[in-house]
Amino acid sequence: MVKITSELIVKEGLYRILKAAIWGSITFFIVYYLPTMLYPRDLLPVEYLTDITDFAAISVAFTVIGQLLSGTVIGCGFGIARALVIIFFFFTIADGGIFSLTMPIMEMDVHFSVDVSTILLMIVSVNLLDIARNLLQAITLLTQKETTIVLSEEI
Repeated sequence: MVKITSELIVKEGLYRILKAAIWGSITFFIVYYLPTMLYPRDLLPVEYLTDITDFAAISVAFTVIGQLLSGTVIGCGFGIARALVIIFFFFTIADGGIFSLTMPIMEMDVHFSVDVSTILLMIVSVNLLDIARNLLQAITLLTQKETTIVLSEEI
C-alpha cells in the first residue's frame, strides 16, 4: 500500500506542473506563434487574427489543464469538454461550413466564399473520436479502481 506523504505530493505536483508548462509552451508555439510567423499579420484580416488568438488561448488552456489532471476521471471530463469546445468554435468561425472573406483591393471589394464543410466534417469527426477515447479512458480508470485488490497481512 502506498503511503501518501507531503514529499510525494510535492514531487508529483512539481512534475505535473513542469510537464503542463512544457506542453503549454509547445502548444502555444505550434498553434499561435508558428502560423503568425509564417503568415504576416498585415495580410490577415483583423477578425481572423482574433480568432487565431482565441483558438490559441483555448488550446493552451485545455492542454495545461489536461496535463495537470492526466490519469484522472476529471482529466477525461476536461478532454471531452475540450472536444466539444473545439467543435463549437470551428462551427462558429466557419459559419456552419461556408468561409467567406471580403478584402478591399485597390478601389474594389473582393468577396471570397469557400465551402469548407468537408474540412469541418473532418474536424468534427476527429473530435468525436476524441470524445469516445476519453469516455473509454474514464471507464477504464473507474474499472481499474473498482477491481484493485489490496492484499495485506492485517485482517
